Amino acid sequence: MNTDDYNSIWKNAYANTLLDIKYLLEMAQEEEAWNYWVIGKILMAYNFHILTDFYGDIPFTEALDPTHYPYPQYDDSQTVVYPGILALLEEALARQTQARHTDNPEIGNEDFYFQGDMERWIAFAKSLKLKILMRDFYTYHPTIRSLLAEGGFLEEDCTFTGFEDVAYKGNPFYEFHIRTLNSWENVRACHTFTEFLITHEDPRIAEYYIETLYSGTLESPTPRQIYGSLPCGTLPSSEEEEEESVPVTHSSPLMQAYNDPVYLMNSAEVAFLRAEAYARMAEFSQAKAAYDEGVIKAFARWGYNASAHIAPGGYYEFDDSDIETMLNSIMLQKWVAAAKANTWDAFFDRNRTGYPEISTASKVRISNQTEGLMKGYELGTLVTPENTVLQPYEFPHRMLVPSASSSYNPNAPATKSLTTPLWWHKNYTNN
Repeated sequence: MNTDDYNSIWKNAYANTLLDIKYLLEMAQEEEAWNYWVIGKILMAYNFHILTDFYGDIPFTEALDPTHYPYPQYDDSQTVVYPGILALLEEALARQTQARHTDNPEIGNEDFYFQGDMERWIAFAKSLKLKILMRDFYTYHPTIRSLLAEGGFLEEDCTFTGFEDVAYKGNPFYEFHIRTLNSWENVRACHTFTEFLITHEDPRIAEYYIETLYSGTLESPTPRQIYGSLPCGTLPSSEEEEEESVPVTHSSPLMQAYNDPVYLMNSAEVAFLRAEAYARMAEFSQAKAAYDEGVIKAFARWGYNASAHIAPGGYYEFDDSDIETMLNSIMLQKWVAAAKANTWDAFFDRNRTGYPEISTASKVRISNQTEGLMKGYELGTLVTPENTVLQPYEFPHRMLVPSASSSYNPNAPATKSLTTPLWWHKNYTNN
């Protein structure tokens, strides 16, 4: 990722989205349009959550105050930003009765997510609150327990679906990788993920990847020939005879479409959050029920039935031997469910919980011409990419403070390395 990528994420949030939400809140409060106001508070909390989870300390208290432009103070993520995000959500929830009142202006298709349905927005707010609280489970344990008892969480996916097959109006990932670059070659399947799906006969692989060109030349291709993949951190090769390389025709591109939805949260994610909370409380039966619900919803998103996978003896049967085995089951399935949905949450969760674990094996497969797994490799673990500037077993923990701020704002902190953990990250080395 280059500096323009870092800057664009930051700029889009601070110069566009958050300012627009600020103006929305000011107008809504003046007109006492509390449904608009509640939605604005929730979306402001969501945007600050994404920023602080990527960057750590960020401008928060002075971020949208014109008297501090263009040099807002950076606030501590743990002691200022996170409590501030929770306060935004509490403000929204405190106004929910007023937001439901019929005196409010009608909201229709201008709300791309829930078409003005306040019940679903409140469910989203509660789910986001749980997500924030789970960053510091042991501090917020009593609040989490009360929130779980209250219920009312998101039961459906929160997505933007209003895309068109026109330049700059399609799914942003599709627009950049397919329409702009005019290529399907840039994003390809990786061994760590495809081996997990294929071994567990997971039908969702057909929704994630395009079948290889090579498999079309075979009479009875194997699953690994149909959905070929690359060693982590490598590129496909044009050389068919190289044993340790994968020809481009043998690897599967990511399946992408202009109308792929963009997710703020999804219902499977919320179920897995609940399952994790129950597991950490050692409430085994409730953890299993929420886990099963998460897997069922993750399969149902693509039109599949998960019953056989979660049944006793099934590939994804819940392992409730102890708290750690429960967490491993939950986080692995949440990792799979994040594909083509909330993919950045897989990044956050890996750093937060240590799952999926990092393998001591250097590769997944013995070679690219065989189907055997490398000695010491366990399915559902990650391997160090072959091409990386980091040390073995090191993975990124954050995004760099963008130069758009660090180079011009005297209040910007010193840039921290990619491997500097955030305050809520798990303290781990290679597991």
